[in-house]
Amino acid sequence: MAPSHYPRLVFHGLRTFQLVSSVIVGGIMSFFIWHLTHDHWSTPWTFIWLTSASLFSIAALFFTIILHCFIGLNPRLNIALNGFLAVLWTLSWSLLTYYMSGTLANVCDKAHWHEDTGIMVCRIYKALFTFTLLGFVSTLAALGLDIYVRRQQTRRGVYRLHDLDTKARPEATRGPFTDEVEAHQNGDGYAHGGLQQDDSRESLAWEEPRPSIGPYAEQGDKPRMQAGGYAVPEAQFEYDTQYRGGHEERAMR
Repeated sequence: MAPSHYPRLVFHGLRTFQLVSSVIVGGIMSFFIWHLTHDHWSTPWTFIWLTSASLFSIAALFFTIILHCFIGLNPRLNIALNGFLAVLWTLSWSLLTYYMSGTLANVCDKAHWHEDTGIMVCRIYKALFTFTLLGFVSTLAALGLDIYVRRQQTRRGVYRLHDLDTKARPEATRGPFTDEVEAHQNGDGYAHGGLQQDDSRESLAWEEPRPSIGPYAEQGDKPRMQAGGYAVPEAQFEYDTQYRGGHEERAMR
C-alpha cells in the first residue's frame, strides 16, 4: 500500500459510513423508482437527487480507494470530490426533509396508515431519512478531514524547506582580513584579536619589487642576492664583450 498522510482509523471509518449510507440510499431509491415507473408515475426530483448522490458517492469511493492503495491519495483531489458530493448530499437531504416532514413526524402504525403496505412505506421513508442524514454528515466530515490533512501537509512542507535552507547555508567564518576591515570601519584601530592595527601600514599582499637581474638592466643597478632566489655573479660583468671589427681583433692578437 502506498504511503498516506491520512490517519488510518478516521479515514477508513468515515469512508465506511459513506459507503454504507450510499448503498442503502441507492437501494431504497431503486426500489421506489422501479415501483413508480411500473405504475406509470413520474419520478420526483428528490429521488433523482438522492440517487445521484448515492451513485456518485459509490463511484468516488471506489476510485479513491484504488488511488489510495496503489499511488497514494492526493488531498487536493479528494477535497474536490468530497466537495462535489457534499453539495449533492446537502440538496438531497434538504429536499427530503422539506417534502417528507409530515410523513417523518407520524408514527408508523395502523392508526395513521391503515394497512401493512403503508406501514412498510413509512418505515422505509424513515430509514431513507436516517441514512441520508448519515451520508450527509459523513461526507461533510470527510471533507473536513481532507482540508485538515492538506493543511498539515502544507505546513510540513514549509518546515522541511526551512530546515533544508538552514542546513544548506554555510556558517559565517571570520578571518584576519575580515577583522581588519571591520576594525577600520569602526574607527577604533583594533581587531577582535586585541592587536593594534596601523592605518598607514602597507597591505600584507604588497611586496617590494625586486631589481632586474637580466642582461638589459641598467649599468648602475647591481644585482643582489635575493633570499631563496638566483642572481648573476658580479665577476661576469668584468669581461669585455664589445665587438670592434676584424682589423682591431687582429691587432690585439
